[in-house]
Amino acid sequence: MTSTTRERTTTPKVVEDITLAWIRLTAPRASGLPNLLVLLAFPAVVVVIGVVLVGLGISGSSTGQYWNEFGTGHDADLLAGMPRGIRSDEWLVQSTWIVSQVQQGFPALNHTLPGGMDATIQNDLPSWDWSSIFRPHVLGFLVLPLDQGMAVRWWLPIITVVIAIHAFVVTLVPRRPVFAAAVAIAVALSPLIQWWFLPTTIWPVAWAFAALTAILWCLRSGRTWARWVVSAIAAYLTVTMVMSIYVPFMVPAALAVGIVGVAFLVAHARALVVDDGVAGGRATVRTVRAIVPLIGAVVGAGIVLVLWILTRTATIEAVLGTVYPGHRLQETGGAGFTLSVALFAGPMMRASQSGSVAGLAPNESEASVPIMTALFLLPGLIWCIARAARRRRLDWPAVGVIVTMGVALAFLSIPHWDQLAHLLLLDRSSVARMRLVFDVLAPIALAITVRRIDEDRERPSWSTALWGPGLVVGSVALVYVMLRVEGSSVLSASRAWPVVTALIAVGVLLVLRRWATTGAVFLLVAAAIVGLQVNPLYRGVYDLNDTRAGKDIAAIEAEDPDTTWVGLGSPYSTPLLVESGVVAYNGVQTYPPEEMWKQIDPSGRYEDAWNRLANVSWVASSGAPTVSNPQRDQIQVTFDGCSRFAQRHVDYVLSQDPVQNSCLSLVEDARQGASDFFIYRVR
Repeated sequence: MTSTTRERTTTPKVVEDITLAWIRLTAPRASGLPNLLVLLAFPAVVVVIGVVLVGLGISGSSTGQYWNEFGTGHDADLLAGMPRGIRSDEWLVQSTWIVSQVQQGFPALNHTLPGGMDATIQNDLPSWDWSSIFRPHVLGFLVLPLDQGMAVRWWLPIITVVIAIHAFVVTLVPRRPVFAAAVAIAVALSPLIQWWFLPTTIWPVAWAFAALTAILWCLRSGRTWARWVVSAIAAYLTVTMVMSIYVPFMVPAALAVGIVGVAFLVAHARALVVDDGVAGGRATVRTVRAIVPLIGAVVGAGIVLVLWILTRTATIEAVLGTVYPGHRLQETGGAGFTLSVALFAGPMMRASQSGSVAGLAPNESEASVPIMTALFLLPGLIWCIARAARRRRLDWPAVGVIVTMGVALAFLSIPHWDQLAHLLLLDRSSVARMRLVFDVLAPIALAITVRRIDEDRERPSWSTALWGPGLVVGSVALVYVMLRVEGSSVLSASRAWPVVTALIAVGVLLVLRRWATTGAVFLLVAAAIVGLQVNPLYRGVYDLNDTRAGKDIAAIEAEDPDTTWVGLGSPYSTPLLVESGVVAYNGVQTYPPEEMWKQIDPSGRYEDAWNRLANVSWVASSGAPTVSNPQRDQIQVTFDGCSRFAQRHVDYVLSQDPVQNSCLSLVEDARQGASDFFIYRVR
């Protein structure tokens, strides 16, 4: 035998050995659930990476945006990418309040705004309160330095999402851990998730997959302890999600879990009837009995949430009693034609990284959309249903995904069914937030389709499978025409969109033709192109207390404790005062502190203007304070150092512009970088 012949025979043998070894490694348990290696190997790698990032104090925070104002030259802490000004909810609001909590020692009642704000409700803050046990992302601040605490807050929710999606997918297709990992990372890189990257946005996604995984494990696992463990995890994340109090992102996650979760339960009960000959009533009882651990865990979560609500009823009533958001409801059909078409602009989302969103939405966050993988897999889902129908069955999970998509699309695009939408609580979300449902449905649709193809060892025909790429290309073509008609710069700003479109189309086709892992990698690459560089890699937190103005504020406060402040004009006056921990009339209020507004507006004349979740800022003027709303989430108040309010309640004024007022005397002139802040004493 020649050497060439030996090589030819050896190579297939090596491939065969590797294949057999992989089959053994990924072999599921007798119950059909994944083995321990499949379940934990990928999460272990993700956790190790997360621990390294936390140890280095690296996050994706945009607090480096302050460098533009206070720094000179290159920001050495900016490791990759660039801070995003549009992410102001993160760097200008929540991170600012976090530093304020650090300065004040993590109280349950933050004392910056006169009268105080409940830190266990406001802006998802760390505090020494029992409820922080159920906010794992803030616990790092209580035991670690600020930089590491911020890294925990940044990475823990998204790591949980990746692990939860991976666990769900391998629960359905236990022999495909690489496929599951690729799907999980692709969803984490979705433009929608990246542009709205906050714990309040991300925890609902993690909860959704924890809940669905718990349902499947309760139905399939014969081990009582395993069923209780997965149920407890789902219940814990239920509390975590609800304590974020941001309902608009909870609604789409709950919609998917509600419909698809019921579909899994019905499918299990019907399988008992058809396959095992169990009577219908008994099958229902056995199904309910299987999820008793989950029911018990949900009851436990409910008790925790009731205690949480009862111990801060006044705060919750104040939040619900605001003019905005208060009882804000979204009408059905709110997307209209433009935003309905823009839903499919995922391949163009790289344009938003250069600020080009004209024709899609007012800003990058509002323009962000998921990659509509679930909808592009519609031919595969219909094929699954048709295959089951030939065996006189109904593929309930596939139907559940399609119904969920239908409800979401109807809410976005079809008007005049508001009463039903209100009954289903859908109107508590909004057009931009409801889109999250398609990110939740993507792994579900992928896992269900691949599971059915693997089980039947049959795949959709080419004529069926090609409908998937057809939907990709057709939807992108519609977006292209709309943007060309409107003369939008999105197309020229995102030259990668044809490549991304091709990647998605090929990825969907490969999944439908049973090359699932390769297809998932194509989808992952597409998601990375449009979502990976949205947020920067940043070392530490840009702490305004380290600036010249911040140090001057601290020095004045040390010499003259218990002072009160007002910040004028510049958007940077507010974060400087909030981060310093002093008492100030500036900041984003979740609800209006009663004491503060009685001092500013004792007659209540401007209540409709200040009774809202909004940023409170001040501008120099004359006379008593007047209150207005430049935008619905902005409160602007006028300030005169000689007014009765200033003379009675304000000691110092911080302004980035010189203020000419006979009742103010200049104390400090703090110059740093491009900034020049003036500190005045009220006399």
